[in-house]
Amino acid sequence: MLVLSAATAGRCAPGPSLVGINRSAGGSGRRRPGEGRGARAVAPAAASTSSAPAFIKELVAIAEETNRGETLTKEGRAKIDDICSRISAEGSPRPVTKGELSKTWKLVLTTEKETLFITSNAKKWKNLDTDVLQIIDLDVGKLQNLISFDNGAAFVVNSTLDLSEESGRSSFTFTDAQLCLPSKKTFGLPPFGQGWFDTVY
Repeated sequence: MLVLSAATAGRCAPGPSLVGINRSAGGSGRRRPGEGRGARAVAPAAASTSSAPAFIKELVAIAEETNRGETLTKEGRAKIDDICSRISAEGSPRPVTKGELSKTWKLVLTTEKETLFITSNAKKWKNLDTDVLQIIDLDVGKLQNLISFDNGAAFVVNSTLDLSEESGRSSFTFTDAQLCLPSKKTFGLPPFGQGWFDTVY
């Protein structure tokens, strides 16, 4: 599974530009949207990718043509896999820090079926636009995945998160999930599952 995200903010303030690739593998229990297996890629903060490495520009170009992955073709996926393989082969000069990960990340592209199922069907059946964010605050050990709908509804998944700055591995455990309706009513869902991801670039 691949996710390409753009850093938007950290602790309610603009964060520095960050390029990173995370690779995750499994975890026990069922998964919630935004918490999958595979590779996770993050793109530079805010706007321009003019100074980003060529492979990031390639990923962003593919993302812009696929509606966050909903129309991603086999050819496009093959290009993405090739780019990620090249990035993994190069490796990372150092492990990621808590400060670099502690930001709000906006989804640009994903191949995770659960997230795409929610976003595509919200548009297809209810004509609702969606925003997908991942909010990380390692000072308090929290990870939140948020799918918001333009009618005021939201699907929220909360987890604990711990980063080993020595290895670059982040481990998470689900704590709760909620469906929040436009009427402000909230329905709790049972949390289950845990996993990890490595930041390799």
